[in-house]
Amino acid sequence: MNASDSNELKTEDTSTSTVIELKPHELEQISKKKEGKILSTLRQIFRAIFSWEAIHLMLSHHPFCEVFDPHVFKIGKLRLCRGCFLSYPPLYALVSIFIFWEAAREFFLLEAISIMDNLWWFVIGFGILTFGARWLGRYSLFIKDIAKFSRGAWTGFLVMVIISQHWGFKIGAILIVIGGMTYLSLHRGKDMERTCDECEWHSDFNSCPGWEGMSDKLFQTVPPITESNPPVMPEQEKQDTE
Repeated sequence: MNASDSNELKTEDTSTSTVIELKPHELEQISKKKEGKILSTLRQIFRAIFSWEAIHLMLSHHPFCEVFDPHVFKIGKLRLCRGCFLSYPPLYALVSIFIFWEAAREFFLLEAISIMDNLWWFVIGFGILTFGARWLGRYSLFIKDIAKFSRGAWTGFLVMVIISQHWGFKIGAILIVIGGMTYLSLHRGKDMERTCDECEWHSDFNSCPGWEGMSDKLFQTVPPITESNPPVMPEQEKQDTE
């Protein structure tokens, strides 16, 4: 096949066959239009992801609504998710200490009481504290915060188990961590969905004041990228009229 054959488009009907030849500069224009639409769509997506509204939402994990105020810390206009900023620091701190501080690692792996390593006493103790504080948290926001901090620390100790213990305990700790994170994510999502459904705005994020300034960027419809049709030659137009 010759190179010129790729520049020809054939249209057929029952009676005649017409060859429409596109010149190289016409093909180049069509290609540039497609590339322009793709780049425009990518710019629109990146503007939405890296906008202040999107970053603000990622830090807060909740709409800007009074109903969700107990779930966030307010620092001026900034809203920080209470659960994340109480749970993740102790998790990362404990795991980092265990990995990089040899004296701490030796302490946690030492059999100081009975036949169990010190690590297991922390795992059991923070596990009980996490569930107990979560149950009592319905009565006090402060106790809820203790539950969040304890949950992060407990997860950190479970990660230590994954790092240092044999395979049976590793698998058990992995299942607890994955199962707990899955439950918390689903529970948070369902709780937010129920709260928004019961609100006077009925989860209409385009109208809800709690999503003001964010819905336009985060939920806007991305225009579809359509194929550019080649120009119709006079011979083809004549056949269409017949």
